[in-house]
Amino acid sequence: MRHTLFTLMFILLMVPQALAQDTQTPTTETDKPKNAVDQMIEDAAKRGEPIISTCITEDCGKDAAKIEGLEIGRPLRLPKPTYPMIARRAGAEGEVEVKVIIGEDGTVIAAASISGHPLLQAASVSAARDTLFSPTVLNGKAVKVVGVIKYVFVQ
Repeated sequence: MRHTLFTLMFILLMVPQALAQDTQTPTTETDKPKNAVDQMIEDAAKRGEPIISTCITEDCGKDAAKIEGLEIGRPLRLPKPTYPMIARRAGAEGEVEVKVIIGEDGTVIAAASISGHPLLQAASVSAARDTLFSPTVLNGKAVKVVGVIKYVFVQ
């Protein structure tokens, strides 16, 4: 009897909490945690530090925005990511996009995957962090740049 009473009290206490959790509003884009790149961009904006957003790879074509006085740094070292064995066995393939911030000296100072198969993202971010660019220059002064590096995995 005591066990049944305890179980009944437990159910009566837990049901309202479970119902309340089901009726919560869904999370929005702004509720998602920021990745390292987005956080650095936000922090730089608060400090008034400019970070140029532009195409950083050669596949930009004529759609790339032109900024007067901007000389975009070129990739000096663009390593290919290693294909993770677990991803290969799972048949994971496709394009992974990695958002990066490139420092004034051309080194990648932050990288975060923004799309692609989850099993391929870590390898892509690791390769992006090892990438090296020549400095991007705006009106004769080296600047930080944010852009996207795309990696394609095919079996």
